[in-house]
Amino acid sequence: MFVVVGNFCIINSFCILFYSCSRLRQVQALLCEGDSVTPDGILCSLGIDSRYNEGCTELAKYLFYGLYERNQPNLEHAFDDFPEEMLDDVILLIKAECVQLYCNPLNYSYLLPYVSHWRNLQLYCMTEAEYEDEEAAEEFKISSFVTMVQDCHRIGVAYSSQGHIQKFDVFMVEKWPLIQAFALEGIGGGSFFTIKYKIVDMSEKLWQVYTRLDPVSLDHLLTEDLGIFEKQWSNFFSRIDLESHLSILDLSEAQAGEVKSRQPFVLFGKHSSSEDLENISFNFPSESHQVRNTGPQGFAARHMILQCVAPKGPLSCSRTYFFGTTHTPNKNAPTTT
Repeated sequence: MFVVVGNFCIINSFCILFYSCSRLRQVQALLCEGDSVTPDGILCSLGIDSRYNEGCTELAKYLFYGLYERNQPNLEHAFDDFPEEMLDDVILLIKAECVQLYCNPLNYSYLLPYVSHWRNLQLYCMTEAEYEDEEAAEEFKISSFVTMVQDCHRIGVAYSSQGHIQKFDVFMVEKWPLIQAFALEGIGGGSFFTIKYKIVDMSEKLWQVYTRLDPVSLDHLLTEDLGIFEKQWSNFFSRIDLESHLSILDLSEAQAGEVKSRQPFVLFGKHSSSEDLENISFNFPSESHQVRNTGPQGFAARHMILQCVAPKGPLSCSRTYFFGTTHTPNKNAPTTT
């Protein structure tokens, strides 16, 4: 059985229900830790309402896998006549035992296959006729949000994405249009959101959830991450192959490697000790450490350590390579016949 949403087929309906519920439980488990800093819920607001916050988008991609991946082949023409801001008109408040979801009557049918079996789901959605009144629709969204958070004291947010790590700034959260609307008299909460509620950055804990392997992430790993990872590995050896026997001596670690958020690296010779691996700053790859000067007693290096890392996936691989023959026979050693 397949679910047809709009004019396209997304995925087997049973798979959607099973994997979406499973992923939701993984996120809810973060709210059951019971320590003093655990928030009462995790807020996820998409689109303009959170100033297109990348952390919130990443959480939505995890829960509604495929729906917010615009480069998916099965979604290529699905949203041609569907404004992006309509699909992004979503507010989620995930609690340990329930979920509160605001959406609009246009994106409701797209979200339904994912959320229909979520336990204790409370839905805030207008009818199509009601939604035609833009002012009423905006007031309904704000009042829904106020109702969602009214019994909370600490609220977690997915502030940063794995691909764009940012220092948490509660005042930037206060600038989200949805959060600013909370202070409106009459329809809002009547006070500043960040004064009434303690805001907690849940980004790092959510990243740990995202990296856990499940059938959806395994498929993504094999179809997308593995190709990028193989390209990174191949590009390194392409740079090595371009060097002649003499010019490779002048190759530096900075030239051989490339810097990304999860760090791949190349370390030559004596610069690859365990102490160097622990203390090196990968944000500043070394131009001074060259093949010619990182060997024993300042001579040419005889080996290197290479690590490649998939930029957005869990794949990583480290290998030791040797430059030609590394064993120098001792001419004074006795020979046997």
